[in-house]
Amino acid sequence: MNWLYKTCKTGAYLYYKLFFKLEVEGIENIDLSRHYVICANHLNLQDPFVLGGLLPLEARFMAKKELFKFKIVAAFLRKIGVFPVDRDANDLKAIKTALGILKADQNLGLFPEGTRNKGYMPLPVKAGTAMFAIRTKTPVLAITIDSYYKFRKPLRVVFHKPVEYSEYYDQKLEPEQYETISQEIMNRIYSQLKYYKQK
Repeated sequence: MNWLYKTCKTGAYLYYKLFFKLEVEGIENIDLSRHYVICANHLNLQDPFVLGGLLPLEARFMAKKELFKFKIVAAFLRKIGVFPVDRDANDLKAIKTALGILKADQNLGLFPEGTRNKGYMPLPVKAGTAMFAIRTKTPVLAITIDSYYKFRKPLRVVFHKPVEYSEYYDQKLEPEQYETISQEIMNRIYSQLKYYKQK
């Protein structure tokens, strides 16, 4: 874990611990000796900072290419392990980067919906989450972020039990099959919302 990542992680944790009613569930489900495809719902711009601060392991996150428009921001993001993806195209470079991260036994972080969701049901997702997990034989660590991000209000983060899709390993799946599995993962994430539904 490089010094910048560690500093940002510590700062984010302290911020959310001090200014929100932080609730963390399922942290015991994470085996620190393993690596994961990490995926979460996306409700707010703060979601990546929450994950960065609360995950007990280091992860490299995929983020929309628009965040890399400015050189200073791009340099910072790359320094903490974030890499760009073109959400409007079949970005082969980003796909190869993601697969390479997992093959190197590192953690890959994703927001499968690709954009913020202002509703209570998951948005349609693409094949990526399941495809990355199955092709590299990596378990999926699903995370529910549950908050309206109001000062001193609940911020609940649920770490689900990791799931391995070993029944699909070494099989040739169609894109639609990967999409179905990815959508099932998102459905499980949204099934754990509690506070977000009480607006």
